[in-house]
Amino acid sequence: MDRRGILLGSAGLAALALSPRLVLAQVRTVPAVSGAEHLAKTLMGGTLAKQTSQLALERAQNAKVKQFASFEIAEQTALAQVLTDVDNPPPVPLDADHAAVLKTLQGQTGAAFDRAYVLSQIQQHQALLQIQQGYLENTNRSADTQHIAVLARVSIQQHLVMLQELQQMVG
Repeated sequence: MDRRGILLGSAGLAALALSPRLVLAQVRTVPAVSGAEHLAKTLMGGTLAKQTSQLALERAQNAKVKQFASFEIAEQTALAQVLTDVDNPPPVPLDADHAAVLKTLQGQTGAAFDRAYVLSQIQQHQALLQIQQGYLENTNRSADTQHIAVLARVSIQQHLVMLQELQQMVG
């Protein structure tokens, strides 16, 4: 997992509460991402978001956390379908960093799980936001994939606001 993304995830969320433009300014400084890298990183991040959200449906105590998890599963399923042009795309294998995040969440229960899941989603969404913005910084991109990245970026930004509210709710 991108360590800088984790740091921006924690610090950036606090900044989002104060100024959404501040977080976007941080994200715009990311280096350009190639088309292949955009696809691979978006799908891997989506696989992790989906798998952790499936776990949240089983373990979360807070109803709003479960609701967010169901939204995230649907979104990641749809995004993977669009990016791969496959009705039921298989999950992308997780690298060691992404697998560690999943394993950490698998070790949590109760209210601690809710807090860890929300924090994990914040970090994952910040990383995914950087990937989308990095791809949009690349001048050698397809129009279709550019449109997907623009839509994904808006959805990720909305999710970060929702996650901030959830974080305040679960402590």
